[in-house]
Amino acid sequence: MRLERFLAVIGAAVCLIVSVRVWQVVGDQQPMWPLPGLYVIEMIAVSCIGLLGIIRDDRSGAMMAWISVGVLFAFVVMGAWSIGFLYLPAALLLVVAAVTADRRHRYRLSLHLVLVVIAAIAQVAVMLVAIRLLYPSAVF
Repeated sequence: MRLERFLAVIGAAVCLIVSVRVWQVVGDQQPMWPLPGLYVIEMIAVSCIGLLGIIRDDRSGAMMAWISVGVLFAFVVMGAWSIGFLYLPAALLLVVAAVTADRRHRYRLSLHLVLVVIAAIAQVAVMLVAIRLLYPSAVF
């Protein structure tokens, strides 16, 4: 197994463990549905998509991994005051896996960083729209 696959598997596992623990702790203090429950499920799905991209080991797989990095990092930043930083280790592991795969294939990192920024902006927009629709009186 290549290093990047190992790192991506560990990252997805960390994301799953953090998500289960967040659900247990936060669920005891407040309702989880629809938010933050949808975010927790989304983070698991995104880390699995990133893992799948690394496992595919081709150009489109690399794009999947980098888009997942953007989504994870946007969530880490947006959720920094609550549960976001708990997902930072998973995001960092996926970054290292994606960079390692890019270097091995000699892909252009600059193109992938553009994907990260686009994915992060899209994630922030989705989060803000979800909050506005589900909690119209929320102030941000």
